[in-house]
Amino acid sequence: MGWVTEDGLHEGYLVPQFVDGQRAVGTTGGGIPDDQVASGPEVQAADGTWSYPTRPAGEVTGWVICCDCRVQDSFRYTTWVGPVFTRVPSKALEDPKALRVYATDEDVVFVSDREDVHEVAHDLWRSEHAFGADALGEVEAAAQAAAAAKERLDAAVSIARASGETWEAIGRAAGMARQSAQGRWGTSPDAGSAGDR
Repeated sequence: MGWVTEDGLHEGYLVPQFVDGQRAVGTTGGGIPDDQVASGPEVQAADGTWSYPTRPAGEVTGWVICCDCRVQDSFRYTTWVGPVFTRVPSKALEDPKALRVYATDEDVVFVSDREDVHEVAHDLWRSEHAFGADALGEVEAAAQAAAAAKERLDAAVSIARASGETWEAIGRAAGMARQSAQGRWGTSPDAGSAGDR
């Protein structure tokens, strides 16, 4: 899981965090046992083999939202550290919107792949850190939402008219005067029934 701003300067992600505050490496496979979590970068042993240092997955107490931020026009990076999702001991206590997540030891590295957690983490990353950097992306998303809302409203008005609703009732539902509703959606000034002018 990861998010990148339009300008490419910010890459956000969610990683497991251990009881002592150390952040894990979001890596799976490569000989890492299911009940272990990679706790640092890959290292080479004396025999030439590479492996990740690990810690028990039971030591993961939560997941932290981070962002690698590249300083513009350079190859220097800083890391922003944001809110933490707390690991709770049972599914009954879970509430991703309240930053409480349940995961078995085998699933702690996969929490970032869960859609419900991913969505909350992404929204927090954007609102608390990357919003300004992705302003054009926000404009584009808002414009798409506005276009979709307009289409939905136009379709709803068509259905209401086909169901016999008056321009006055439609205008009231849309928060405008009858004349404004009829002017916006009517095909002519005298559209509608005789009692609806």
